[in-house]
Amino acid sequence: MNDSQLENIVRSVIKELQNRSDAPAAGPVTPSGGSGVSRRASNLTIAVLGAGNGGLAMAGHLALLGNRVRLFSFFERELAPVADGTIEILGQEVTGRARVEVFKSLDAAVKDANLVMIVSPAYTHVLYASLLAGLLEKEQVVVLNPGRTGGALEFGEVLRRYALRHRIYLAETQTFIYAAETRAPGKVEILKEKFKMRVAALPATDNPYVIPILQQVYPQIEAAQHVLETSMNNVGPVNHVAPMLLNTSVIERVARGEDLHFYRDMINPTVCNLVMEKVDAEKCSLARALGNDVVWTTLDWYRESYHVNASTLYEAYTITPYIQGFSGPRHILAMNNVLDEIPSSLVPWSCFGKALGVPTPTIDALVDLAGVMCGIDFRKSGRTLDKLGLEGMSAAQMVERVERQPLLGDCATTGVCQVLPQFS
Repeated sequence: MNDSQLENIVRSVIKELQNRSDAPAAGPVTPSGGSGVSRRASNLTIAVLGAGNGGLAMAGHLALLGNRVRLFSFFERELAPVADGTIEILGQEVTGRARVEVFKSLDAAVKDANLVMIVSPAYTHVLYASLLAGLLEKEQVVVLNPGRTGGALEFGEVLRRYALRHRIYLAETQTFIYAAETRAPGKVEILKEKFKMRVAALPATDNPYVIPILQQVYPQIEAAQHVLETSMNNVGPVNHVAPMLLNTSVIERVARGEDLHFYRDMINPTVCNLVMEKVDAEKCSLARALGNDVVWTTLDWYRESYHVNASTLYEAYTITPYIQGFSGPRHILAMNNVLDEIPSSLVPWSCFGKALGVPTPTIDALVDLAGVMCGIDFRKSGRTLDKLGLEGMSAAQMVERVERQPLLGDCATTGVCQVLPQFS
């Protein structure tokens, strides 16, 4: 029997075990899904905060890989379908019934966890940071999945404000590792685990500690230069915002019961070529103004994440098989594409543009249009440079901040932001 035959047998046995409702966690060697290589179970204790589409996918898959997974949500409606600790994972790459621990207590969920994976809309990051500041333990790793734009910076500012008590590690991902969508209560389909994902710690000098830990569960992770790279290579608002604002007729048809899908039906050549391409070009100009070594267009992102080689952005949307199954939204605020992407991605891009002297007319137009349509002042509520701790800085100073300065800034060394002993 050669090595290839033996590996096929091992894979078949593991898949059969995963499909059994009473099966233990996956064995020592498990297919990695999107990364295309085998990986060993990491046996980490991982807290997944958020039990929506992404949280269920991550918690279930990580449990199948042999980790002890704790799933937390603020919402009973999210936890009720998995109250017995079972998440059913569907999909061609990963299938099985995963066993997780379900928590309604945030402090219990994160206690002694090696990894704290926050999988929730970016507008919840401030809330999580304010609550976790007094709960996190020494050298825990906290990851925003994804950070959108400026996620780790905003998170760090809140940790400082609420007097984080211990030395921790904070990181953000450029994108979410899975394309996933809930199909029924307690059942989530992983359409694809991405082939590559870039991650950066804040500051980047913590990358050598954070990245190897994350690679235990996701070997396809690469270290990004710093969080200004991950923040500018954020493709979510390119993919999602313009279709939501400019193709509302599709939303109305979905609300009437038609079986329409986001990428297949909401993205047309006119919106893509005249608006989405321009948003993509503007974000790349921002990345270059910051001197980023890696600047991905959205086409680059599709090639790296999904191994899809397209000649135009519109072609990428039409030929990428892993995104065709996403449902269409039933109202303009569905799927967090407006309420999350505008204040957490487009607003900070607009602010970076003004600070760096980079024109962002298309980004600005979408922010203003969304404000008119939703009756929300997104520029006021969104991530400004002040909220990111970058107000008044040059490009070089911003890079210095994210590459080398301690997470909590000067107060980390002076002790000003630490709780006084009598109150600890």
